[in-house]
Amino acid sequence: MFKMKRAAAWMLPALAFASYAGLARADEHMVLVDTIDVGGAGLGAFDISFVDPKINLYVLADRTNASVDFFDPRDDTFVTRVGGFKGVVLVNGVANNNLSGPDGVIVVGNKQVWAGDGDSTVKIIDLATHSIIDTVSTGGKFRCDEMTWDSADHILAVANNADSPPFLTLINTDTHKIIKKIAFDGTNGTPDATNGLEQAQWSARTGMFYVSVPQIGSDVTEGGVSVIDPSSSSVVATYPVVNCTPAGLALGPKDEALLGCSVSFGTSPNVLTQSVVMNVKTGTVVATIPQVGGSDEVWYDPATNHYYLGARSDKNTAGVTTPVLGTIDAGSNQFDGSVFTSTSAHSVAADKKSHHVFVPIGVQAAGASDPTSPCKTKGCIAVYLPSSIDYDDGSKRSASNDDKDGKHHD
Repeated sequence: MFKMKRAAAWMLPALAFASYAGLARADEHMVLVDTIDVGGAGLGAFDISFVDPKINLYVLADRTNASVDFFDPRDDTFVTRVGGFKGVVLVNGVANNNLSGPDGVIVVGNKQVWAGDGDSTVKIIDLATHSIIDTVSTGGKFRCDEMTWDSADHILAVANNADSPPFLTLINTDTHKIIKKIAFDGTNGTPDATNGLEQAQWSARTGMFYVSVPQIGSDVTEGGVSVIDPSSSSVVATYPVVNCTPAGLALGPKDEALLGCSVSFGTSPNVLTQSVVMNVKTGTVVATIPQVGGSDEVWYDPATNHYYLGARSDKNTAGVTTPVLGTIDAGSNQFDGSVFTSTSAHSVAADKKSHHVFVPIGVQAAGASDPTSPCKTKGCIAVYLPSSIDYDDGSKRSASNDDKDGKHHD
């Protein structure tokens, strides 16, 4: 195992605890409590991460090591990795994300990991043997990216975001057969997705898939969320959202979802950066959170009832990019605060048992300045914990009194 010693809170730089400018309330802020060394060639290029709390597993799409990496979220330890992916693919000496892999990753049925690769395939990893047992081709030219799983119908939805037009593939996870490919080209009820597809989710409450559509048509300010019915394998609605370019999408309480807006609009001193909460049954925007934006992956933790945002492109009112891990209270849809991370920190996942929030951070590029990065030399998984955690018994306890097993210790 590869493991780094937990950093004591008093040793952390004051910057790590700073709340972002514009903070309206701060009943919870995030504390850096650990870093995980992934071993191998370190961590430079990576993509999506995912936590399955039922089997105590955190997985990361690690392009540097051309593998899916496995971690135990209870004690923040590296467990193993499964290779066989494209890794970082160079075109004319420059990394091409559209051809690299792994990309999207998810745990299916607590027994398998499905991971997208740069050759338009989805590779299936058996958790009992830690080996690739099958490969499903979606027939595109570029990577299979973000994905979600319908546990009721056993259907995986995976996006080929870099193909033109982008398309969503529905795959039966029992037979590994493709059910349907849905091209987002403005026909058959689909929007004209001119800037790919991003994070998708399946709702057990509504039985529908939801996928972020960053841009619809030629207007860069117009995006949306498309609703896909698994029973008909078709898009049944697209809800518009403006000034957002939605990338991340996390389902929260009350039929609501947080949209991680990936792009800021306007110029200094009128930069518009925000996140949006939408009712997924009606498409109504129920809240906008102006204090944090520029996000890629976002996550909802039902245990703490908070959203977490990988906001690597967050901007202040002067237009200066300040990468952060953002926190939003899903009960009130209000901004709680943020902690500085790194310009590479676009992926985030939380474990509802240990309350650990995992943010992969890549090695600092040669000659680059990334002063807020907690791991500059080899890259790492930065582990954060809420400063104040609400427990089932109604008590609220400090993160400093909680050991890494997620249990309270005085």
